[in-house]
Amino acid sequence: MRMIRSYLGALALCTTLAIAPPAPARQDSSLPGDPAAQPQPRPDRPRRRRPPDQPPPDQRSGSEGQSEAEPRSGGKPEKKKDDRFLAIKGATVHSVSGPVLQNATIVCTNGRITAVGPGVPVPEKAEVIDAAGFHVYPGLIAVRSIALLGGDPPEDTSDVFTTQLVAALGAGITTVATGNTAAKLTYGTLEDMVVKRNLFETIRYGSSDPAAKRRLRESLEKVRQLLRDQKAYEEERSRNPDAKAPDDKWAKSGEAATHLKLLKGEATALADAELAYDLEQTCELAEEFGIRVVVRGAREGWTVAPRMARAGVWAIVTPRTRDDPDKRLMRPNGGTIENAAILYGHGVPVAIVPSQAGVSFGGLGGRDLLQLNLEAAFGVRGGLPEDAAVRSITLDAARILGIDDRVGSIQVGKDADFAIVTGDLLHYTTIARWTIVNGRVAYDKEKETLFQHIRTGGDENAPPPKDAWPRRLGQEQ
Repeated sequence: MRMIRSYLGALALCTTLAIAPPAPARQDSSLPGDPAAQPQPRPDRPRRRRPPDQPPPDQRSGSEGQSEAEPRSGGKPEKKKDDRFLAIKGATVHSVSGPVLQNATIVCTNGRITAVGPGVPVPEKAEVIDAAGFHVYPGLIAVRSIALLGGDPPEDTSDVFTTQLVAALGAGITTVATGNTAAKLTYGTLEDMVVKRNLFETIRYGSSDPAAKRRLRESLEKVRQLLRDQKAYEEERSRNPDAKAPDDKWAKSGEAATHLKLLKGEATALADAELAYDLEQTCELAEEFGIRVVVRGAREGWTVAPRMARAGVWAIVTPRTRDDPDKRLMRPNGGTIENAAILYGHGVPVAIVPSQAGVSFGGLGGRDLLQLNLEAAFGVRGGLPEDAAVRSITLDAARILGIDDRVGSIQVGKDADFAIVTGDLLHYTTIARWTIVNGRVAYDKEKETLFQHIRTGGDENAPPPKDAWPRRLGQEQ
């Protein structure tokens, strides 16, 4: 009986469901393809039309045509920076590359020299330096320096507020070689610091390392053969389009890439060489492979000066380097103060540096970059002409660094870097009154506290200050 009752209940439920009307379908549970679930078309609306003279949105100015990813400038045009003028009036101008100009004016615009000469008009908004009675030289160039600026890249590693930087500017120095980069001493700013990167490609070709000499020659020979093969390929390709190019992948990195630049004349080699034998070997290398070489040191360069001149080798020297001759050798040897003069006399371009390439306040006087001009003066003591001595720390130094198109002389179009000094640059009493870098006053002696007891325009016979040393016997403490 229970089974019959269950069967009759199930039969009644099925009958009820079959008779009931279907429930309306919900939109979120409809199946794909169900016509009732498809969106109904909206009634037509009148479309907005752009006026004929209105550009499309992507061409409009302001924020209307900008996408959300683009920064909005507010529709205001960028304000153009005003020109920056500097004028130096009434000075004796030593252009280095030309004559000395008396009572001349230099006008600079945005860090570049725009006019030089007597009677040059001065712009109304120019910052004017009255340099009457002063001498203007190009900013001095140190082809070697230590700890004035940071390492490569100097714009990321330099402290532009150091006392050493002020001291170097106080010596009239405006450009230095730091690492393998030529950079300006831009006190207080990093703007326009770098002049040139990758100054030299250093090579080792001294007698102290025969293995390095052999590797250098082998690499140069291999790269030179590649250049010959490439030239032959170009000639053959003009006759045979199917000619096979030589493999040059190995020469695109490492030492091979460096030596390729040397052989193509795209880089200058820097070699350390002091003795006559090493200098002669370097000259042979330069002539054999046709590369430009700058030798640093060249203590015995005076003994092989004609050879260096024929090979086109340039030199970085220190006139005060002393080395007594070895009497056991049957040839001229040793160091002499006449080294720079003899090299210059045979046509070898010379740059002069002191024996110490940093600025130190704890050592003996004359052993740092504060004496760069005095090192050149010692070259004059050894017979170097005065104009050549000035060039050795300005224009010829710039030529050796490959930056003479920008610095080293006072010419229209070059950078506005000047050392405005009290007298002859090579005189030991001469001091810098102003130092200009990129058309800005980077050093003003009257405003600087460093060595404040030394001032321009004062009484040269005035008594020393109370804190001066050494004190006179019996002087009050």
